[in-house]
Amino acid sequence: MINNLSKYIEGANIPVTTTDGKVVKRIYFNNAATTLVLRPVMRKVNANIPLLAYIDAPGPLGKRITMKYEDVRDVVINFVGADASKDTVIYTKNSTDGINLLSDLLYQEAPDQVIVTTDMEHMANYLPFTTRFETAVVGVTKEGDLDLDDLENKLNTYKGRVKLVTVTGASNVTGITPPIYKISKLVHKYGAKILVDAVQLVQHRPFSMKPHSDDEHIDFVVFSAHKCYTPFEGGALIGPYDFFCKYKPYLEGSGITKFISSEKVIYSNPPKRYEAGYPDIFGIIAMGETIKFLENVGVNNIAKYEKMLYRYMKKKLKSIPNVILYGQDSDLINIPYIAFNVKGIYHTDVANYLAYEHGIEVGAGTAGADIYVQSLLGVSPQEAYELYVQEKPAGIVRVSLGMYNSVDEINRFVDALRKL
Repeated sequence: MINNLSKYIEGANIPVTTTDGKVVKRIYFNNAATTLVLRPVMRKVNANIPLLAYIDAPGPLGKRITMKYEDVRDVVINFVGADASKDTVIYTKNSTDGINLLSDLLYQEAPDQVIVTTDMEHMANYLPFTTRFETAVVGVTKEGDLDLDDLENKLNTYKGRVKLVTVTGASNVTGITPPIYKISKLVHKYGAKILVDAVQLVQHRPFSMKPHSDDEHIDFVVFSAHKCYTPFEGGALIGPYDFFCKYKPYLEGSGITKFISSEKVIYSNPPKRYEAGYPDIFGIIAMGETIKFLENVGVNNIAKYEKMLYRYMKKKLKSIPNVILYGQDSDLINIPYIAFNVKGIYHTDVANYLAYEHGIEVGAGTAGADIYVQSLLGVSPQEAYELYVQEKPAGIVRVSLGMYNSVDEINRFVDALRKL
């Protein structure tokens, strides 16, 4: 069992001053937005700063930094259980960038195809497709789960036209983890591919893309380093090398070509073809280092510890009469997030109260998953718009725990809510 990982985290226990002048230890419960930072990651980055050289520059330092940068691709391949002989890792700014890249390539392939997305998605895994393609959107059940019957109905309705089904690996609102392997098997049955947005998943639970020969194989995966305890941009889109060989770059610029003249352009092979401009050297090095830390601790150990925290927090919140929980009747909650409201108090007021009066930071609003939050609240699109016009948009308070949080912090959080 994990014990006291907060000692490895920058800023986990710093003192903050409340509105009444008390100095308390900060509690950070907004890990789904961005995590705090691992000290070993920063040590690695700081050790490499004096040795910075340009990628592929002549000389020993250029060679050294290039190897460190490129070696992270193998770290990522192993982390997500990809196939080094068939898959490639494209470095991206973040998961949003990776999803937009894939959307652009699919549009080059067939602009008239249908993309299936869901009401559970963060807008990063929704808008890049709904703004480019005809889309079919899978609904959610009253428990907050994905409606798999609706998914199959849509796959059947658009049979032959659906090229991709894109689904979150874990909800950033409720912590529900859709059955991605069951979904993948169904998607492949209808001749489509699947993208899993694993930005809320890989830092909390073991994950594998599974072999290409497996019906449950995940075709594409994206994630972001800043959700995995680094302070930098940096992310990855992982998928079949042969697929990425077919298309033109999403961004044009330096570093993506083998040859250029005024008459001819020959693009590099993937992944370089899709990595225009100055590389995010330290962001990528940090991503590799944080993955190594997670693997050393054991992602399965992290999952067990966070499950204990989640169950404890849920039990405590259910004991507070005025607290309303959302999506907590699902059997698929595997990430330590809880969305709630306090009766009669606006969600941002609750979050500000916790932060300013108790030093407890949580999320408030829609968490970028607007349609899902509206569904959980039972708010229609028309009602949601009216609330927006009235400058009181619908939303929730979200608590999202990480591997370094503790039972003592949950007790302080619950005590603060009881006083509200």
